[in-house]
Amino acid sequence: MTSRIPPSAWWGKRTPHEGAVEAWHPLSHHCADVAAVLWALLGGRGDGALGPSLMRRRLAALAGVDDLDACQVARLVVLAALHDLGKYNHGFQAKREEQRGPHWAGHVSEAMAIIVPDSSAWWPHLSQALDLPLLNTWGSALTLLCAAISHHGRPAEIPHMLPAQLDPLWAPRPERDPFAGITALVADTKRWLPEAWTGTSPLPDVPAFQHGFCGLVQLADWLGSDTGFFPYSTEDEGDRWPIACAAAERALAATRLDPTVARAHMADAGRFASISDAPTPRPMQTAVGSLTLPPGPSLTIIEEETGGGKTEAALWHFVRLFAVGLVDGVYVALPTRTAATQIYHRFEIATKRCFPHADSRPAVIQAVPGYLGADGATGTRLPGFEVLWNDDPTRARRHERWAAEAPKRYLAGCIVVGTIDQVLLSTLAVGHAHLRAACLLRLLVVVDEVHASDAYMTRLLTAVLERTRAAGGHALLMSATLGATARDAYLKAWTGSKTSTTRSAAEAVPYPALSVAGQPVQAVERTGRDRQVALNTMSAMDPTAIAARALAAAQAGARVLIIRNTVRGCLEVQSALEAADQPALLWRLGDLPVPHHARYARDDRMALDQALEQVFGKHAKRDGGRIACATQTVQQALDLDADWMITDLAPVDVLLQRFGRLHRHERTRPAGYAKPAALVLVPEDSCAAWLGAPERGPHGWGTVYSDLRVLESTRRLLAEGVWAIPQDNRRLVESATHPEALAALDPDEPRWAIHGGKVVGATVAQRQQAGLGLLPDRIGFDDDGVCFPSGDLAPEIRTRLGEDNRRCAITPPLRSPLGTTLHELVFPARWCRGIPGDVDPAFTVHDDHLLITWHDRRFRYDRLGLRPET
Repeated sequence: MTSRIPPSAWWGKRTPHEGAVEAWHPLSHHCADVAAVLWALLGGRGDGALGPSLMRRRLAALAGVDDLDACQVARLVVLAALHDLGKYNHGFQAKREEQRGPHWAGHVSEAMAIIVPDSSAWWPHLSQALDLPLLNTWGSALTLLCAAISHHGRPAEIPHMLPAQLDPLWAPRPERDPFAGITALVADTKRWLPEAWTGTSPLPDVPAFQHGFCGLVQLADWLGSDTGFFPYSTEDEGDRWPIACAAAERALAATRLDPTVARAHMADAGRFASISDAPTPRPMQTAVGSLTLPPGPSLTIIEEETGGGKTEAALWHFVRLFAVGLVDGVYVALPTRTAATQIYHRFEIATKRCFPHADSRPAVIQAVPGYLGADGATGTRLPGFEVLWNDDPTRARRHERWAAEAPKRYLAGCIVVGTIDQVLLSTLAVGHAHLRAACLLRLLVVVDEVHASDAYMTRLLTAVLERTRAAGGHALLMSATLGATARDAYLKAWTGSKTSTTRSAAEAVPYPALSVAGQPVQAVERTGRDRQVALNTMSAMDPTAIAARALAAAQAGARVLIIRNTVRGCLEVQSALEAADQPALLWRLGDLPVPHHARYARDDRMALDQALEQVFGKHAKRDGGRIACATQTVQQALDLDADWMITDLAPVDVLLQRFGRLHRHERTRPAGYAKPAALVLVPEDSCAAWLGAPERGPHGWGTVYSDLRVLESTRRLLAEGVWAIPQDNRRLVESATHPEALAALDPDEPRWAIHGGKVVGATVAQRQQAGLGLLPDRIGFDDDGVCFPSGDLAPEIRTRLGEDNRRCAITPPLRSPLGTTLHELVFPARWCRGIPGDVDPAFTVHDDHLLITWHDRRFRYDRLGLRPET
């Protein structure tokens, strides 16, 4: 309804305008909108019948049953319609006046305060309004109602409110009775969904089911509150329910939450050509494309070297599952933003091939906070939470990219490529975890570079896998260098059976390999060339010496890639290279010599990635030697091809990944560099010298890579002089990471055993810490334990995933010293401790740098990146 006067009836949504209410939406109509979305998500049709729904089957599986019947679905939808019953209180309705008043109130805790029997004098009134004697015959209806009320991102706790606090909110008044409003809403649901009230099927009483329902109500509330899908009611509209049901079907189709149209118009998923223009699939891709698709849950693990075609194998696995309705989408989780951005563009290209008709094609969502991307287009935020896409100026297609417009909605997309944190946040007790978890149920969960996860992240990922399996879903893990210990942990999370592979058995596992939980490991033919990487070591950690070796190789025409473990080490060598005064040999962005690391703004990182691939990529013009100095940012996703490499000592699996950027493609090499070779920077004697050392040096030993046993085992493997890749990969990884190998490291040296105990203890502590922060989905909403942590634990949960890094918008945008436009800078959390949350940085522009003054600290941003001002 539109009016410039306050709403005269119960209102649920409104749009303010110049001190008055410009538009408002009746509360019962908003409740109908949200209920209709849930009805559609669970397979409900406008004619009242129940159709197929993958989401419904996933939700049912969480309760341990195959499916939900029409009565059970109708009852869930009724409970969703009651999600905002707290808005009937006088304090919330008082917000019709624009000026804040002393009696304003919310609606979540206010509802919970009266919903517990014997805790409030108003419980009998609520009981009568809800028709509780009949509602109680539904089984766990009140518990699920509490889950529906918890639709604002966190479980709603029961507040202890005194009568003096409750009475002004809920006591009937001559002009308005809150319980009469609830009674009318319940009467509406009896008309909308009579089967809920006349049927006999009880609702499941399973905590995991309750948590899944909570997430679906959050999703329904997000969609049902979007005026683009659900415009406010008009005066002469009539019954809202059929209008809401029709709008919900359109909303699900537009956002591809209902992928029926996309599925009907896709290319033949049985052919590799549906996702790639390669003449034939590679061996791993053929193996994955030949898998029998199980109707029940499945976990697939791909182990293949870098460049072996894992990404396309995962994409083909997805389209095959999608075509037969076993998944409604895919989320591809990468360890870094750079990797996520690279794979996002590859999926965008493949999606156009697989879904040739633009009108039915699902949007490809870039799920990287700080970016606003979909289908290769870039969005700009407008006032009022609107987004303008640069390829859609008339906003004709904005609904297709609905999931891309807010990080909390990423997982509601159909084809989504992003960082691993978005998946892990679905299982942590943080805001909107239920929403993320519910959306993820319908997707194939793909996790790339799974070996890069530490103990904390591994514990969270296993929790995601456990929930995926319980819901009957599908997951795919990929790694170039996955050790037996990690593989066993993931398989245990899926099968529930603990296994422990001996070192000899682990080394006997084929490589490359394809594993399906519950089946024998399948050997896969190796792809491409076998490379013999010649290895040399240097213990001189002087940046000038490192620079001298790189310069000599570049003078001979080689493309040299230097990879340091820390930004500090990278900048030290970059400084030494520039001091040598041979600018023509240094890789540049435009006219500026630059390093490559993570402390650049998003816009600059994109420019750096492109510039690096132009000089070191597959199609780079080879017109002489060049040197690029970088950190771990170049060892994943970027398609780089170096003639020679200098790298810090790192765990063997990391080194193998780095060596994947060495002689990556067939090409003519300069004299002396015809065969792949690397110089590894190592401690002068052994890693034992760093046991207990508190120093945070430029090498990252004991800090970036904390297990010195793995580093020492890797150092000793370098003495072999040559690594055959990929045929030696399995042996090398197990020789430096398997518990038996680590236990055998210098058994007569007690310091190794002490260090090993500390590493194991730290690992156990990380797992326990992760466990403390998990979503409490084994506890029902009728228990006091369903709450999210606060105080000291809540910030720690965010810190472990980098969620408490400070993102500072630059408004208006400034020109970067690197020539792009800066919209945002991200400051590591450790640099920001003690800076008040309401204090913003100030930017001073100089010719070649930005000076950032923030509280009592100063930072510099220039061609070398962001760093504290010294």
